[in-house]
Amino acid sequence: MDKTAQRGRNRERILRAALQIISRQGVDKVTHRAVAGLANVSPGTTTYHFVSREDMVREAFALYVSDFSQGLVSALTQKPILERSDLIAFLVQMTSIDPEMSELSAIEQEMVLFSMRDEGTRMQVAAWSRSLETWLSDPLERLGAAKPLEAARMLVAICRGREYEVMSRRQAIGVDAIKNRIDLVLTAILSSKTGV
Repeated sequence: MDKTAQRGRNRERILRAALQIISRQGVDKVTHRAVAGLANVSPGTTTYHFVSREDMVREAFALYVSDFSQGLVSALTQKPILERSDLIAFLVQMTSIDPEMSELSAIEQEMVLFSMRDEGTRMQVAAWSRSLETWLSDPLERLGAAKPLEAARMLVAICRGREYEVMSRRQAIGVDAIKNRIDLVLTAILSSKTGV
């Protein structure tokens, strides 16, 4: 393996290790030494790739957004949202309803908090949010939503709020409970003639 390929693999291992720390302990616990230990590289390797801790965190979030976007496109291309039940199933699937499985939600919450003090990350978070809303607005329009983009924003906000509730209370939410809540909101959205 050439040195360029090895550097690229080390860089990605470092970023994935940073995301693992963020998901379990938060951004504040990301240090060059902690990440190096988890990535099984020397601390010098982390500083070679990332001059500051903030650079490492920013790039880790960029990797997360890239992974999310690829996964979203893949999921919605393989199983498009054609019916109301597809939309509900997709939203339930993307919502972390078990505190033991909420690592991705923790990363997202940390990313949003970090974006409040980092302009580059703020722009990534805004684009990340818009991409999901855009992907959902098309099926919502086909289903009859008067304001599909607003409807998509509302549904995403409800799912994010449930994730926050799961993480903060450390209590799982049943699949039927989240399905019922989404279905109730979707009924209101689709029956409204003037909007959301």
